[in-house]
Amino acid sequence: MKVDKRDLILESIIQAYLEANEPIGSSELGTRMSISIPASTIRVYFKKLSDEGAITQLHISGGRIPTANTMRMYWQDRLKFDGDLRINNAEFLNYLVYKFGLYCMIFGAGKLVLSEILNVSDRFLILVFGDENIVLKFNPKVEKFLRNLIGMNLEELDRVSIQVGLSELRAKIKELKRYRIYFQENEKVAFEMFSDERIKSVLDPSFEHYFRSNLVFSPVFDAGYMGFKTDILYKGKSAVMICAGSVYSDYEKFINSIKEAA
Repeated sequence: MKVDKRDLILESIIQAYLEANEPIGSSELGTRMSISIPASTIRVYFKKLSDEGAITQLHISGGRIPTANTMRMYWQDRLKFDGDLRINNAEFLNYLVYKFGLYCMIFGAGKLVLSEILNVSDRFLILVFGDENIVLKFNPKVEKFLRNLIGMNLEELDRVSIQVGLSELRAKIKELKRYRIYFQENEKVAFEMFSDERIKSVLDPSFEHYFRSNLVFSPVFDAGYMGFKTDILYKGKSAVMICAGSVYSDYEKFINSIKEAA
């Protein structure tokens, strides 16, 4: 079977950078590869790959690294999400998150839908969302308004509460969202990724609505960053995990480490 030297050399550059986070030269790369390719030939492919925009050189005398766009295509091809991730050890997950330089949030799965409103002696209103509740001070106008919203999910209700100025409801929805977060670590990475108002979204479970697929890049994230979302079982509970960070973080090794621990 004929080996495509271009693809082999490019993947070797990627793997080398993921492991050491340092540029690699032609001679060193040759010692890492599964087949013997002369350094002179590797240099020819370095030139071709550079012209394609697949790799770049940080310094004139330095080695090569994959470009952010190359890493984007690499992860689109490599990462598979089969919904079979089980996490029981939060301490080990915490270790992995910092080891791989990722921001990670895990929260309860499934949309919360307003199914019922209970009036408690004209003193309180209990908004029922399945197994979760929100308690508000009684107000007849608020009760009448909210009864028209039965069947609305929590995210929609949150937006409505902002539009009509229901500050107490907005605060209680925020509390409920925070309560549903089972794990959240390395927010420092989140602040590195976003320096604008988007930081408010990434720290909240509602951030999952930005994900049209398991993998998300630009425009949700700035160039050089990415995130993934996947269903998991966290300590026996159905949950959603979102992780984000640099495109140069080793997401495959991170996921495999979780699977091995399980």
